[in-house]
Amino acid sequence: MKVYFVGSYSESSKSDITTYLKIIDLIKKSKHKITNPYFEKILLEKKRVSDDKMNDYLKNNVYKLLTSKIEISDCVIAEISVPSVSLGIQIEYALNHKIPVLCLIHNGGDDSLPLIIRDYKNTLLLKSYYTSRNITEKLEDFFSNFPKSRIKFNMFINYELDKYLSFLSKKEKTPKSEIIRKIISAKMSKDTSFDSNK
Repeated sequence: MKVYFVGSYSESSKSDITTYLKIIDLIKKSKHKITNPYFEKILLEKKRVSDDKMNDYLKNNVYKLLTSKIEISDCVIAEISVPSVSLGIQIEYALNHKIPVLCLIHNGGDDSLPLIIRDYKNTLLLKSYYTSRNITEKLEDFFSNFPKSRIKFNMFINYELDKYLSFLSKKEKTPKSEIIRKIISAKMSKDTSFDSNK
């Protein structure tokens, strides 16, 4: 499984970073692939690297990089114990693209959740409170009961269609797959004969 892992970077403490690295290690030991490996590198070098150097890791368009990595992921795991606007944006982006999100909260309860996460209702958004002793169990439980939200399939298209898709992709700054999804979704919303419950 391809996993996008994220936690609050700018406000994180030394113990937060240690926790993030432990979670990344557990994900990798479970034979899953991290789709944003640069995050681990940033965590490992935080104390020795300037903010300018961090920008070099992420290149110029941070939003485009992060969203493209989310789109190729099967799920997002977000450690949200330290509040962050950036985390919220990434979580919402994943949910809008039908990608399941596991929000991990260290030693918490509903009172420690950001209100918007606490009250947000979505079957693809899961919240789990954990400690250093049960984090492995929490991750294993998530992977074992993973909510299936997307189906992958391949398709062949002719050269002209590919050329046009490439053109649209550059014009709209959107991956080809997302353009196809939007076209199908728009057609589906207008088709009154279709019933998704059947």
